[in-house]
Formats: sequence, structure tokens, C-alpha cells
Amino acid sequence: MVVERFPPDIGGSGVRFREIAERLSRKHAVDIFTLGPRDAEDSTRNFCIHRYYPSRLPNLNSYSLTRIAGLSLSTFSELLFHHYEIIDVDIWPIIPFFSARIAQSRTPTVISWNVVWPFSIHRAASIASTFLAKRCSAMCTYNITVSNFAKRVLIEHLNMNPERLSVIPNGTDEAFLRARLKPKQGRIIFVGRLELQKRLDLVLEAFKIFKESVNDAELHIIGSGPLGPELQHASDKSDGIHLHMSIPVQDRNELISMLSNSWVFVSASEFETFGMAISEASSVGLPVVITRTVFNGAVDELVKNERNGLIVDHNSPRAIADAFERLYRDPELWKKLSDNAKRLAVFHSWDKIANQVEAVYEGVLTGRLPIDISGAAAV
Repeated sequence: MVVERFPPDIGGSGVRFREIAERLSRKHAVDIFTLGPRDAEDSTRNFCIHRYYPSRLPNLNSYSLTRIAGLSLSTFSELLFHHYEIIDVDIWPIIPFFSARIAQSRTPTVISWNVVWPFSIHRAASIASTFLAKRCSAMCTYNITVSNFAKRVLIEHLNMNPERLSVIPNGTDEAFLRARLKPKQGRIIFVGRLELQKRLDLVLEAFKIFKESVNDAELHIIGSGPLGPELQHASDKSDGIHLHMSIPVQDRNELISMLSNSWVFVSASEFETFGMAISEASSVGLPVVITRTVFNGAVDELVKNERNGLIVDHNSPRAIADAFERLYRDPELWKKLSDNAKRLAVFHSWDKIANQVEAVYEGVLTGRLPIDISGAAAV
């Protein structure tokens, strides 16, 4: 498995690969190729983690050509001296797929489309990334994506053959469903990568508006990424804003505790292929305030307006703040959304997800198309 971000680095695709690898390693030999310094927990895993972290790659918190080239070259060199029955590559940032494919040209290769955002950004980048993504799709053996939204995007933008594509969503730890919500009214939480596409600028501005009428309101931001220093500055300057960069998202107990003591989850992201943090927040019972964008798969698939959350206009801090205000002034509405969030939570056990991924691998190796994952056997 080749993935750019892997725990302890924050990223939904890394969490997904870790959970799947842990389960598949009970029966199979599994290797992970990724970036970052060796983690203390790596040696306790049942699978092998190859991390690339030279001193000349100092900025592991940003998307840079150096970072991408580092992963691509290290993956290529490592794969030249290994033999695998199948390779599964996280599509973003695209280039490592080509290095893996060239290094093991005879090995069946699966692409995991955990992100489909290259089709939603500015025109020039969209054209380039769409071209590369089409090449990837043509060169790979099979495709996996995480939502029906992503499936539609891939078919419409890449003309992908549905018979070479399976939808296998992200799982949810049962501990989120078992959590008991003890909300502090007015406490808002965000969990995720601290990057531009998450549009935390909208969240910060909306919070400032909301705090003008609710003085004891709090905004807790959990994550890491290139916007960390900027958000730390905002936290230091503004009353009620708390940045938690030291709490790793993979620390399930700490994360669940933070979510359980919050009141509303907020997301103003430009795009979400699935929205793992949103799914986990809903499983705890938090209403979600989310902005509607064309490439946000969490809208309508995970969050239903007026049922388990509020969907508001994008690029409008006032609309986000008004949603906070509405929930604060209407406890009955908040309770209805909270109850429904728990009840409507989209839950898939990681065991089932791993079973389905294993079924895809077996189907690829035996050449059976289309692949039926509905009756996947237990790992």
C-alpha cells in the first residue's frame, strides 16, 4: 500500500489504510510505503511500514514538489527490490502511482480514490490533474472509491468503466457510537487537516460573528497542517479560539472525549470525498453545520439538512454564524438534530470494510469482473 499521509500524520486516507492493513495482516503480509519519521508504534504493528524522511525534506506538513518527489523516488527504489501480489495506491498526489506502476509493471495495481478534489480546483490545475488521473485510471487494474458521490465524479470526469470500480466507504470505530454526549452549549469543534481547502477562514469569521451575541462561545480546532502557525496566532489573539495541534486524530479516546464535550461540529470545506471526521462527529451525536459546495460529498450523503445538521451557503460566514445562532436559541431543534445524528449515523465496521477490500484484491488476482463485494468473507 502506498499512501502519502499515514498516522501519526493526520489524514483520512492514512487512517483508512491503517485500519485495513491491521485487519488484512492477520492473514496476509502487508507493507505500507509512506512519508515521515519512524513512529514509536511502527514496530508493534503486524504489518511493515517503510517511511521516507530525509533531512532534505523538512516540511512534511505541506503539499510540495519536494515532498511528492521524495515519496515517488523512495517508493520506486523500494519496490524494485520487493515482490508483491498486488499494490494499492492512494491516488493523491498522483505521481507516486506512476513510480509504483513503473517499478512493478507486471503487478496488478489498485487505485484507492480517497480524494477526487483535483477536478474541483482552478481551471489550469483541473485540466492537468484530470489528464494525469485519466492516465492513472487507464494504467491501473482496478479502482476503489469511498462514496457514491466520488463514483459519479469518476464516471462523469474520467469516463471510468463502472465494472472496474467498487465503492467501499470508510469505516467508523464503534467507540464513537458508544460515546455519551455531554455537550457544553456554545462549544463548536472542527477536526481535520489544517489546509486551505478546509476554509477555516470562513469558520473563524463565522465564530467571531457568533461570539458577538454569545460571549461564552468556544471554537476548538483539532488537527495539524500548514495553517497551524496562522491558526495559533489567531488562537493567541482571540478569546474563545482553542487550537489543539498536539492531539493526534488517531488517538481515538482523546478525540472521542473532545467530541463528546462539544455542542456542534462545523465544516466549511471546499471538497470532501467522504468526510470521515463528519461521520465520526455524527456518530457521537453532534449536529453538523456544513456548507454546500459542488464537490462536497458529505452534503446529503452524510448530512441531511434539518434532520441531522444544517446545510448553509458556502463563502458566507454570516450564514454559518446564523446556523450557530439558530441552534443556540432553539434547544429543541438542537436536540432533534442530535438525536437524528446518532440514529442516522452512517456506520460501517472496519472489519467489513477490510473484508470488502480483500474481496476486491482476490477478484483482481483471479480476473473476475465485475467484482462482487456484497458477500465478502470474514478476514
